[in-house]
Amino acid sequence: MHIELVTQRRALLTAYQRYLEVDRAWEIALQNLHKWFPDASPAGVFAIGNPGSPVRRLYVRRERALVQLEAVRLKLRTAKSRMTARQSENPTRQCIFISYVGPAPRDT
Repeated sequence: MHIELVTQRRALLTAYQRYLEVDRAWEIALQNLHKWFPDASPAGVFAIGNPGSPVRRLYVRRERALVQLEAVRLKLRTAKSRMTARQSENPTRQCIFISYVGPAPRDT
């Protein structure tokens, strides 16, 4: 595998793990929020809190992690397309090795 793609995939994995971590913290904060205020918001509406509140900070961190994840995914896609273009410009040669497997030569 090409080193450029390995690096991009590693960055994608790191960004995805970071997003999962922040998303889980966000989900826990929302669950705790709904425990305190069960009827505060209708279904489908998220409370993100006042500016500077812990819930709002988690929301911003989650949003930032999602943007970074999308950027890394785009970079990986770009690296793949660049590699494909490079390979089509310089096609590789294929070598075929042929060996004869037949009767052993006779000593005469």
